[in-house]
Order: sequence, then C-alpha cells, then structure tokens
Amino acid sequence: MSSSPTPRPATKACALEQLLLRAGFAGTVPNSRAANLRAIERLLAGEPFYTFGIRRIEKALAEGMLDQEGAIRVMARACGCRDADQFLGEQGYIGPKAAAAGLLEMSRWLAEAAEKRWTVALGTGHPGSMLGCYIHLAEWLRDRGCDIAPVPVAHPAGVDWWADELGGVAITSDGCGILHGHGVRVMESVLDRTEVDIVIADHGFAGAAVNARVACLAVMDTNDPALGIAHALGCPELLVVPLYDNLPNGTTRQLAAWLISLAEDRLKLD
Repeated sequence: MSSSPTPRPATKACALEQLLLRAGFAGTVPNSRAANLRAIERLLAGEPFYTFGIRRIEKALAEGMLDQEGAIRVMARACGCRDADQFLGEQGYIGPKAAAAGLLEMSRWLAEAAEKRWTVALGTGHPGSMLGCYIHLAEWLRDRGCDIAPVPVAHPAGVDWWADELGGVAITSDGCGILHGHGVRVMESVLDRTEVDIVIADHGFAGAAVNARVACLAVMDTNDPALGIAHALGCPELLVVPLYDNLPNGTTRQLAAWLISLAEDRLKLD
C-alpha cells in the first residue's frame, strides 16, 4: 500500500491559517486603533520603549527618514493588511496569510538550526504570553543537539531589574516577578558573552539581536512598529512574524508545537 503523499506547501499554509485564526493569533485582534497609532507616534518621537533600542531606527529618525504616513504603510504591509485603513481600523488586524507565511519561514530556519546544531539564544519581553512558546522551542532545539546560549543571571538590566532565565529563555526579573519590558539589556548581556548563530525573540530582546547583526526570528504584534520598520529599513538579518502576542502561555505553547511539526517535516524531506 502506497504511503500518503506529502502535503503541498499551499495546503500546509491554508491549514496553518485556519489554526491561527481559531486560536486568535491572526485576524481581528484586541489592540485598538489608538494603541496602534500611539505606538507609531511614540516611536517617531524616539522613545526607546517603542524603538526597542534599535540603532538603525534611531539613525533613520535623526536623518528625518521616517514619518507617520510611511510608518503606517509599513506596518499595514508587515501585518498583512490590505491597506492602511484596515491596519487603523477600530481594532488591529493581522492577515492570516502573512502570519502563516512568517511561521513557515520561521520553521525553515528552525530546521536549519537543528540540522546544523547552531547555538541559539531565546528571550522574551512578553513573558505573560510568549514564554511558553519559547521554552517549548528551546526544549526541542536542545533535544536536536543545539546549544542554548546561557543567560548571565543577575546581570543588571535597569534599576532593580535583572537578567534571569527560565527553561533556557532569557527574561527580565525584579526578584519578585517576571517583567514585561521592551529593553535590550538582557539580550545584550547574552550576546556579549556567547557567539550565537540565531536569536528567537520579541520586543527589545529582538532589538538587541538586530543591533548585533545576529539573525533573528522575531514575533511582532500590531503595536510593535519597531520590528516592522527595522525590517523595512533594510535589516536583512531580521525575520518578522506578525502575530497577536497577548494569548495565554498554554496557547502559545501550542504555537511552538505547530512550528516544531513544520520543522520536523522539513528535516524528514532533507
């Protein structure tokens, strides 16, 4: 009896789009028009919380290269919206095709990392949601023979903030809780100490990788304009995957399971 044919890429993409929509990673997301626009306005004002500390953006701002209309167009395109009006609707929108395409490309990089046993750094400024995803990816990469870059625990990352780790994933802590943040300092402390082949991250953790010119697979929500704009400014080491990033860790761990399944399929074909 013949084996089942390998699903075509288009079939996989369509199935992934439906999974993303059902789970809430794509489609209409809760981020408001005001929140999305405020993030762009504050990035254009040069606020580090919104630039994610990315020096390429800071340089573009100093040279007058960025404006609000252009930034909105960039984000609309990066989020898979049909136009700026859809991006600035009453609620944010992430096109399922764009999200699925980003994840399929991310799975290609994960497969290559596993095949070549790269050293990988993982980090999140959004631990209330994305930590489950990254821990699951770190477990799989480690099982595949990759080295997970160590985190210099207790390295200062601000006033009463410290570098910490959980399951190999770099995070920020104040000693009482794991913190949401957009800063670069924790991932900088990782990259300063270890030669890393690729970073999987979000927020300023991804920003630090961009600054260090290390390949980075980055999750971007509609109110994270720095990553979309950095990519548009010509940061070839940056893969931006548009996804709603405020779902429970149990849900984002399922996202990692989908990525791992896609990566393993690629490894079987090679």
